[in-house]
Amino acid sequence: MLPEMEGMTARWYARQRGTPRQIAVFRAQAAELTAGLPDRAQVLEVAPGPGYLAIELARLGRFHVTGLDISRTMVEIEREQATAAGVSVDFRHGDATAMPFADDAFDLIVCQAAFKNFRRPVSALDEMHRVLRPGGLAVIQDLRKDASAADIAREVRSQGLGAWSGFVTRRVLARLRNRAFSTAQFQRLVAESRFPTCAIQADGIGLEVRLQKAPSA
Repeated sequence: MLPEMEGMTARWYARQRGTPRQIAVFRAQAAELTAGLPDRAQVLEVAPGPGYLAIELARLGRFHVTGLDISRTMVEIEREQATAAGVSVDFRHGDATAMPFADDAFDLIVCQAAFKNFRRPVSALDEMHRVLRPGGLAVIQDLRKDASAADIAREVRSQGLGAWSGFVTRRVLARLRNRAFSTAQFQRLVAESRFPTCAIQADGIGLEVRLQKAPSA
């Protein structure tokens, strides 16, 4: 991954992502992502940041949720947030390209707003494939390279931030867009990985990529 977000920067980011409006979005995403997933399924969030989505997944009360983050500060924040929320999430420190998990360990993997930061994206995809159970699903949601300035402005307005935080967030997203992938670039990455294929959908400033590990013969 790129240099991890640590210290005051990580805590600033956590505050920006934790507005009531955004928590409501995470809650809706948790329900949508796990629709049809059986009780007691194993769910992994890769690079969960402040941990808000993982916490909403755990609030559903049906799954065992794990988070893996390369930032030690983020792991501290994640654990603090989970304790405050009264839920159990197994947040761990580690690298997306060398995950500390057994093969075939998870039914669902989610990675939000982080994939563009991975220095070795194909290795990260291969690790997701390795730790997914046969038939399991990986969902990557991230900024798309061709998002316009108007797209970014609309997204930031929807987050309910103050004027200064909104300004900073627009600038950050515009800079991060340079690291992001287009649909065609993501398709090429997947073609180099162990996943056989993918389904990609553009929505607002982002892309959602769904990758399924082939079921056992």
